[in-house]
Amino acid sequence: MPKIGIPSRFELGFFVPWTMSWMHLIGSRSGLRRLWIGEVVSQAGDSLFQIALIWMVLELTGSSSLTGLVAMSGYLPVLLFGLVAGALADRFDRRQLMLASDLARALLVVVIPIISFMGHLSPLILGLVTFLMAIFTAHFNPARDAIIPQLVEAQELRAANTLIQSGWQFALLAGPALAALLIPLTGELHLFSVDALSFLLSAWFIWRLKPLVQTAEVKVRRQKLTEEFRHAVRLAAEGLAYVLADKRLLALFWITAVDNLFIMGPAIVGTPLFVKEILGGDSSQYAWLITAYAVGMLTGSLLLNRLAGSIRDSRILLWGIVLDGITFLPLLWVKSFSAAWITLFVHSLVIPMIVIPRPTLVQRIVPEAMRGRVFSMIGVAVTGLTALSVALTGLVAEWVPINVIFAAIALLGASCGLAGFVIREFREA
Repeated sequence: MPKIGIPSRFELGFFVPWTMSWMHLIGSRSGLRRLWIGEVVSQAGDSLFQIALIWMVLELTGSSSLTGLVAMSGYLPVLLFGLVAGALADRFDRRQLMLASDLARALLVVVIPIISFMGHLSPLILGLVTFLMAIFTAHFNPARDAIIPQLVEAQELRAANTLIQSGWQFALLAGPALAALLIPLTGELHLFSVDALSFLLSAWFIWRLKPLVQTAEVKVRRQKLTEEFRHAVRLAAEGLAYVLADKRLLALFWITAVDNLFIMGPAIVGTPLFVKEILGGDSSQYAWLITAYAVGMLTGSLLLNRLAGSIRDSRILLWGIVLDGITFLPLLWVKSFSAAWITLFVHSLVIPMIVIPRPTLVQRIVPEAMRGRVFSMIGVAVTGLTALSVALTGLVAEWVPINVIFAAIALLGASCGLAGFVIREFREA
């Protein structure tokens, strides 16, 4: 039996600063605390939705290409509405945008179990509901990222972003674990019902959100400007011009876009295909495998917060992209669930090196009045290219074994990070 003793000096030195930093933020910044709790709840629901959606489409159709197309419907709205959504986040009350988005998504997701009880559920219905929900997600995300500097002081930005990302990672652990426990009892369908409740809970926390700072300029602009669509389009064009004129932001946009084109489809569609085709598993095993991503990212966030120190955010990001690709390579040979779980855990250790420095860079570089639009462009790069990636993965998987696809994207993804080191302005950002 293992001995339980007092933590070593190394363990205390490792965990205490990390814990105290986050505890201070959670305790002293009520707005950030409410945003974090709301994010944990709704993103845990998102995990339930994603697992139920992908597996149910696979079961209904038996086709990886149709599964990829349905999954793509959850990312297309960012390509179509992402820039305008960012303009709205700069123009209107960000808290109200987030609140409306959560309530709308709660109403939409509950449609799925209702239609199923009526006996009319189909891949087309699942894709349509997913598409409509993603429209509101496209408006929620830039508002969330842009409001963080209004909730904390400038010197707390990296810690705040780490905290928000940890919430996503914790949700990615809690959501799939809950799914794995619920599926044997209720089936995949009622995961959608739980997701609807999660959006309602998130909306309640967003409703209670009170920004620490709101500049006079933003208040005046939001009071004076009307809600004409043409003006929102003009603001979106201004945001695009701003990114094109800044080599650092332009490089961030392209590196992010190409990397997500290679990586995200196999991660989203390829994981359940890997479970079915390589491991011969079921939806519960798929849910448990997803927890490897969460455990790895939580551990990686802890390591990054402790070890990053004075390293430039841009360099952390580039090395994260390199390692994010390479760590998929072992899936070419993995044949057991335990080995797959360990591989995805190791892969996920480096994901915080991407998702934490990226918003921190934007928040430091971009002025407050432009921040929502720039975040929406990053959202287009991340989520929009993911739409194309999941569709391509589904099509390619009809002819190429999924473990071979993982090996290919391991090399292609790593090349994106290496290419970024060539761009001096970004490397030194």
